Amino acid sequence: MASTSNNMFFKSAKTLNELVMRLGNQNYEEINIIIANAEKSKQIPQTNPFLVQDFIKKSINRHERIENMKFTRQGKIQFTTKNPICAVQLLTLEKFMGINVATDIIWENVCARILIFDIPTSTPLEELALEIEDKNDCIVVEMRWFLKLNSTKEISPVLITILEQLTRQDNLHQYQKQ
Repeated sequence: MASTSNNMFFKSAKTLNELVMRLGNQNYEEINIIIANAEKSKQIPQTNPFLVQDFIKKSINRHERIENMKFTRQGKIQFTTKNPICAVQLLTLEKFMGINVATDIIWENVCARILIFDIPTSTPLEELALEIEDKNDCIVVEMRWFLKLNSTKEISPVLITILEQLTRQDNLHQYQKQ
């Protein structure tokens, strides 16, 4: 699978499931998976939690690794786990209690975002991603320029999302392009 890239945006070539499986080598607090009705205009109906638990036990063989489940205000269900395999199993669900569903991950707790200033706009984002991954032993999930369309700026900031949790003690300067 090729990476998605244009002059404004870069997205990793790795699949969502592959990125989640790589979390096994990272430090993170939890993985949050969202399950929503495939029909965007409809919500997942709130039902008896014991029926949901029974369905999960039958569908997910690592169900004991699910730490929390809650219905959100947007009519979705959020599952919390610390196990990447359990997260991938949740992400592969196509039907949830007879309802066609779409699944996604909340990247907030497993990724770090870094804004790097003064990157030449002539630098391809794919090339920048490879350099960051090689020099810093991390996985770049996505990158985007902070640049207005048809802008003539020669230098612009880039927002980089990496598959790694950074702490305040981490030296963010290591990610600066040299």
